[in-house]
Parts: sequence; C-alpha cells; structure tokens
Amino acid sequence: MLSDSWKQDATVQHWFKKIGNERTIENYRNEFPKFLEFVKMEPKDIVQQRIEQLATTDQTKRRVWEDKYVEYKHLLESKGLRKNTVKSYLRTVQSFFTNNNVNLQLSRNDTKVTPTHKKDLVPTQWTPTNEEVRVLYRMAKESRDRAILLTLYQSGFSEVDVSSMDIEDFPFYDKNGNWQIPITEDLYHQKTRSKTTILQQTCISREALEEIRIMLQSRAFPQTGPLFVSFRNQRLDVREINMAMKEIVTRAFNGKVKEWETKHLRDAFMNAVEKAKIPQKIADVMVGHKPDGAKANYEVQQDTVETLYKDAFKFLTINGYGSQSRKIEEIDNLVGKQAREIQELKQQLTDFKALLIKAGLENKEQS
Repeated sequence: MLSDSWKQDATVQHWFKKIGNERTIENYRNEFPKFLEFVKMEPKDIVQQRIEQLATTDQTKRRVWEDKYVEYKHLLESKGLRKNTVKSYLRTVQSFFTNNNVNLQLSRNDTKVTPTHKKDLVPTQWTPTNEEVRVLYRMAKESRDRAILLTLYQSGFSEVDVSSMDIEDFPFYDKNGNWQIPITEDLYHQKTRSKTTILQQTCISREALEEIRIMLQSRAFPQTGPLFVSFRNQRLDVREINMAMKEIVTRAFNGKVKEWETKHLRDAFMNAVEKAKIPQKIADVMVGHKPDGAKANYEVQQDTVETLYKDAFKFLTINGYGSQSRKIEEIDNLVGKQAREIQELKQQLTDFKALLIKAGLENKEQS
C-alpha cells in the first residue's frame, strides 16, 4: 500500500499550490495514489523523466507518458468503473502534468473513455429542452423554486454557486431600499466559481429577476443574507436545492426522475449558448471555463457579455409565463394603492366636514 510520503513531494506541493481550491485538492489526494501505484514511481521522478523525454526528437520516447496514460485508462475501464469516475481519475493525472509544466499531448482517442459499467451502456443523461423547462417552471409551486430553476437554467450557474449567493452581492435596491431593477432588463453578474475559482460572467435574466423580486417581497425585502433560504430561514444548501428541483421533475416528468441531475440545467444553458453561435471565448466566460491559448489573456468586458447574452436568451426564455404572475401582482398593488388613496380622500372629507360643523357652531355662538 502506498504511504503518504508522496504528499510531501515538491512537485505535488507545487501542483496543489497552483490549484488553490481545497475541495479539488482533496479529490486529487484521493485519486492520484492510484496512478502512482500503477506507474510505481515517485512524482518528482515522473516529472524529471517527462522533462528528459520532451527534450528528445524521438517521437516514441516523447510519447512514453501519453502511452502510460492510455494504459492507465484501459486499466480503469477494465475494473468496471462508471464512465465519469474513470474520467475523474484521468483528469487528476492530466492536472498533475499540466501544473508541473510538462503537459501531456493527448489526442481525442487518448482521452475517450469506453463505458463498461451497465449504467453507462445506455444513455441516461437527460438535458431538458426549452419546452421541458417551461413545463418544469409551471410545475414549481413557489417563487423561490421558480427563481432557482431559472437562475440555474438561464444563467448557467451551478447549484453550488447558487447556494452561496447573498442578497448584498446584487444591486437589487437603491439607497432607500427600493427595488430598482427594470422589469425589461437582465442583470449582469460575475462570480468566482466555488469548484474551479475561475471567474464566471453571465446575466441573471429578467424572468429570473421577476421571481427573485416576488420571493424577496414575501420575505419583506431583506437587504442582506442568503438569497435563497429554507422555510427555517437558513441558507439553502446544495442538497436542498437538488431536492427542490427533483420534486419539480417528479411532478412534471415522473418517468424521467432517474435520469435527472440538477447540473443538466447548466448543460441546457451551454446548449443555448451554442445555438446562439456565441464566440468560444465568451461562451467559456459565461459558464466559468478557462479559455484556451492566447484567448485566456484578454479581459471580457461587461457590455460584451450583456450584448451577447441577449442572443442566448432567445433560446432560454420561457416566453413570458412569469410575466403573467408579475401582471397579477402589479394589478394587486395598483388596487391596493387606489384603495389607500380612497381611504385618504374619505379621511380628508371627514376632516373637512368636522371643520364646517365647528365653523357653524362658532357662528351661532357669536350671533
């Protein structure tokens, strides 16, 4: 059994320092030992050998570690592991080489995983279409769940990042505490992804904002604290978000519950971005992926994201279903306002009558 000494290796320390995200590092700590047991080498020796091989022009020697990677992939496949599990182990290996500046030159065939687990032999992933998301929206019982659904689907955030959102992260209110987002506008929002620490730049749609406003109104428009809370008024965690979304799917598409994962809403967002033919650099930014090559070195401006988001939104809109609830709410508010104005007029009339009566009594006394 492999000892823990590999964790103190300088190349491993350098690797983890560059990653920076503790959750990702913990996954690598769990998965990398399997690769070390397979190659039977110390991490520093792997890097050193890779450096020497890259210095040669002999293509056979240059591809030794690519070939090792493929051998390791086949070993994992032979163990009957789930496809995503195999991919996770392979990503760990690639990360080690990349972050030690000795990248593996892998072809699509090298990284392609052949499923062997019975659950992977038939397609099980369900990425909902826009029509199906509309059904999910109608089946959500609360403005909170509708807001979460639309934030996941129309903004491309993961459930982890949605859970960590705070009210004060958004310019919802003016300095007097009044809602200030126009009902016809989307709201630009940038957030560092919890999983990768890469900046994600996207927009909260006008339809999601509508549900968020109704939700916050039901909570008396709090100025700070978690954006999404449970009925106990505690931050909604990832498990609770997943449960809420699964309950909606159960009501709408009971036969597809086993295929459902909340992350498929993010996949649906990516599909919409693809349909809108948004340039790859901007598409990467919108979902919080690191762009490749030289494109990673220039900054994407807010107005660029806002402009191109409108193109994606054409494939994401739920066609105004939420606007109907907004109109009902606005009519209720208008009726309430008019009722208050009528009550104020009645009070003014009563006060005026009292003044007339008082003036009449004073005239009688004087005469």
